[in-house]
Amino acid sequence: MIFPFTAIVGQEDMKLGLILNVIDPTIGGLLITGEKGTGKSTAVRALAELLPEM
Repeated sequence: MIFPFTAIVGQEDMKLGLILNVIDPTIGGLLITGEKGTGKSTAVRALAELLPEM
């Protein structure tokens, strides 16, 4: 199950960084670090669901 991107709470800086990288790929990427269970993979999967197929 993939959670909706908008349902992820408490990770506003990470969500902003992901969105900015989608808007402007010249930023050069985003390194997401954190403890196990903090929603890193969940956020990336949720964002990927919003993007068009390449």
